Amino acid sequence: MPRRAAGVPRTTIDLLVLAVLNEGPRHGYALAQAIDERSQSRARIRPGDLYRVLYRLHRAGLIEPVAARAADDERRMRYRITAEGRRVARAEAAYLRDVCAALLRPHARAGRPS
Repeated sequence: MPRRAAGVPRTTIDLLVLAVLNEGPRHGYALAQAIDERSQSRARIRPGDLYRVLYRLHRAGLIEPVAARAADDERRMRYRITAEGRRVARAEAAYLRDVCAALLRPHARAGRPS
């Protein structure tokens, strides 16, 4: 069975946040919109849940806050992915690909439940 690398996030939402931030810094609302669009509304995230994820990823060193870029953005906290966040996102994506491949692979021995 595939194994997770150390420090890899344990939720799909964590991976979705890291994947979106890999494209560039965003504030929470823009991040939630991007996740909703990319997942075709299959992975909607409530604001309170999103900010808990952002807090956890920040504490883990996978994302970091960045300064506002314009006067109208002063109150919005923007986040960007760190180098460690990119490494973890790649590891988690590889793990999920391996798990899916294992689940879809036909069983080697006859008689095993499918």
